[in-house]
Amino acid sequence: MNLRQLQANFESLATDDPLWTVLSDNAKRGGKWDEAEFYETGVEVVDDLESRLGQLDIQLGGDTAIDFGCGVGRLTFPLSRHFKTCYGIDIAQRMVDFANERLSRGPKCRFVVNEGARLEHFEDASVDFAYSAIAFQHISPRYTLEYLRDFDRVLKPGGLFVFQLPSHLNPERAENQKPFRLIRKRFHYRCKAVLQRFAKLLPFIQSESFFEMNAIPRDRVVRFLQETCHFKVLAVQEFQAAGPAWISYLYIARRK
Repeated sequence: MNLRQLQANFESLATDDPLWTVLSDNAKRGGKWDEAEFYETGVEVVDDLESRLGQLDIQLGGDTAIDFGCGVGRLTFPLSRHFKTCYGIDIAQRMVDFANERLSRGPKCRFVVNEGARLEHFEDASVDFAYSAIAFQHISPRYTLEYLRDFDRVLKPGGLFVFQLPSHLNPERAENQKPFRLIRKRFHYRCKAVLQRFAKLLPFIQSESFFEMNAIPRDRVVRFLQETCHFKVLAVQEFQAAGPAWISYLYIARRK
């Protein structure tokens, strides 16, 4: 799926049910998330992040932070308590509008739409900390690698980059033991994306908005960060934010 399709899908999903689109608990689908409960889950994630960094003798804080794929600010608001300014960036205008309507939750937050594969709002070496959770998994790997390269550009020397990304399907799940499971999933997403393109030209074709799941093997991510970019990987920790079907990791890296 290209970025334009990704944006259209998330705009549509966010219009229908923005909280479920960010945190897709099927029991909460259809506007069933309590907003206070929803935002409290973000506090728990940032508290966990602070604890993980503390175990590495790293303090969470600084002048400027980015929450990439911020959605409605679930993580941006609690993250902003540790920084002078915290930018939430997302591809969907509807998500950004929703977050901006709740700035009382985090007055130090700034929310912006970022449509391309570059962090166009940020200058070189201008950011102290960047974080992303349950965002890269919905982006095609070719774009994810472009974003990782641009985080290399915008982070200051010594800046910290922490992000979550699935590595591979969980082999212990029965449904993942079928032959060519990952290839079949990718083919399924490709077919849905092609159907969407045809639906724009032929109104009688029905096509629903969706988000796809993607993964990049852990070893490839580490090599890319350390050999293509200028990061030193400090830790790779299990972080099952992608659900039980996937093996997912949290990467903690420092800009050299």
